[in-house]
Amino acid sequence: MRFFALCVSLVLALFSVGCGQSADRSSRPNIIVVLADDVGWGSLGSYGEPRIQTPNLDRLAREGRRFTQAYAPSSACSPTRYGVMTGRYFWRSKVNDGMVLSSNAPLHIETDRLTIASLLKDQGYRTAAIGKWHLGLGSEEGRTDWASKLVPGPRSIGFDYFFGLSANPRNGPHSFIENEELMGKLPGRPVSISGFGAHAKTSGIVAPFKTDEIMQNITKRVTTWIAENHADPFFVYFAPNAVHTPIAPNRAFTGSPYGKYGDFIHEVDASVGQILATLDALDLAKDTLVIFTSDNGGDINRGSPVHMQAMDSGLKPNGDLRGGKLHVWEGGFRVPFIVRWPGQVPEDSVSEQILSLTDLLATFAQITDVPLPDGAAEDSFDMLAAFTESTQGPPLRNRIVLQAGDATFAIREADWKLVERADPPDIRTARPKRAERIANMRANAPQQDQLFFLAKDPSEENDVGELFPERAARMRERLALDRSASQTRP
Repeated sequence: MRFFALCVSLVLALFSVGCGQSADRSSRPNIIVVLADDVGWGSLGSYGEPRIQTPNLDRLAREGRRFTQAYAPSSACSPTRYGVMTGRYFWRSKVNDGMVLSSNAPLHIETDRLTIASLLKDQGYRTAAIGKWHLGLGSEEGRTDWASKLVPGPRSIGFDYFFGLSANPRNGPHSFIENEELMGKLPGRPVSISGFGAHAKTSGIVAPFKTDEIMQNITKRVTTWIAENHADPFFVYFAPNAVHTPIAPNRAFTGSPYGKYGDFIHEVDASVGQILATLDALDLAKDTLVIFTSDNGGDINRGSPVHMQAMDSGLKPNGDLRGGKLHVWEGGFRVPFIVRWPGQVPEDSVSEQILSLTDLLATFAQITDVPLPDGAAEDSFDMLAAFTESTQGPPLRNRIVLQAGDATFAIREADWKLVERADPPDIRTARPKRAERIANMRANAPQQDQLFFLAKDPSEENDVGELFPERAARMRERLALDRSASQTRP
């Protein structure tokens, strides 16, 4: 690890020679968003986990602000990633089934839709997406030709550069993609994926990537790209595959009391540490807004021996919150959210402002002084004041619409949360089996709406719907209005 750090320092020193900074850097900060995968609210030292070693993320919290009421708009992967990119709830798109996109889905974001990347690119930023994508590639449903150019893709919606995975490591293809090309293709050979899950294989490539080296490779791409592109303001969207299954930490990370799961969290932290070290080496930290968060809550899958070992050893991936990934409970939606921006965000501070990951687009528009056009960022609120206020002011966002991986809707309004059970809306999906599965789950779920007072009951143990029927009715009506309205932002 010391040798690797020395090599990174030498590379950064070479790139920094002769690289000036543009005149407007002080008003246009660099922006780095780290969207980790399945890192739960209770999985970091700064969020109260005593045995997980996250010194770099803890440093980020000490030097910035930690949010306790930050929400992913979905408890599943692709819907949250869509919301982050577009500032729009996923269920407003052509599907509202709440689940991840298939691994061979077409690009789910319209190429003329405003995204974080296109907003910042139009303001002179250099933009890169590195890591897990899982928002679709190409234009045909279920017919991705991996041997051809993968367009439209990230570079069609505002990114100058892309390096990473099409979806999860096991989905395939089992080779990295750079810009529009699958790397390592055998000339003249078709590329095909066979099998499923741990048994999936990709033919037509030289060799598959090594799963336990993915984090190392994508982190190196981030630090190298920053070193090559920091002369102008830049935006990096970094989406680690950790700690999603397969739980495959690099062999350099061992010894966690929570086994490989804990080791994988340690690797996420080390990855962030390398990015922070890059900013320090290039004297960019003071001009860079860094955000760390997660796409949904931690996976509490007891069908996985690795997850079960971690939890049996005492890890609570989501702290004392109920549920986790895919669930409608707080553990599925509430995520770690840490912001550092020296001189702007108060150090070592904590905020209880409610925010959604959909709010990033409007916040970045405010930072760059760009008015949002009509028909864009429909569910994105400007949260800049929540980042920078020295004393917490009035709520900037009073409610958030949430959708679980089983398509169940909920709404958080102030300190209250309603889970919609009775007469849920119809499902739009491209997968008939998915609709059938949702219908079966709904039939076996509670049939009456559930109401929780989160200020006193963050673990959602007590349904108080019968005690406050009028509030439950008002919140259900508010949820229906938000779904039928064209937008929720002011």
